[in-house]
Amino acid sequence: MGIINLENKDYVLLSLDAAFGQDDVQCVCQRLNIHRGKDWANPKLGSRLYSLKRAKDLKRNVLLAKQYAEEALLDLVPGRFQSIVVNANQRENSRVNLMIDLVPLTGQKQTIQYFVPVGG
Repeated sequence: MGIINLENKDYVLLSLDAAFGQDDVQCVCQRLNIHRGKDWANPKLGSRLYSLKRAKDLKRNVLLAKQYAEEALLDLVPGRFQSIVVNANQRENSRVNLMIDLVPLTGQKQTIQYFVPVGG
């Protein structure tokens, strides 16, 4: 069993006990990494963040990244999470930083830092 390293977006192998602790993080990362429309069973699954990689590095991409992430995580709220809040900023060129605040059904708040490459 493996989890996804958010910095380089690659799998890190762990034991089964450690992998099941980050199930919510993995669910969110998979939703953000899947290209929207590529899943044959559910074309609304995934995000459009991949389209920002080929876009010019403009200030509007911060807002687009936030909207694309919210769109991808929208259907997780009633069933899996109490709330999901996405904040976006750009502190360096060619990279938009997303801060995703998750509140699972258990009530424990968790923050995920996720970056989106822009202007590749």
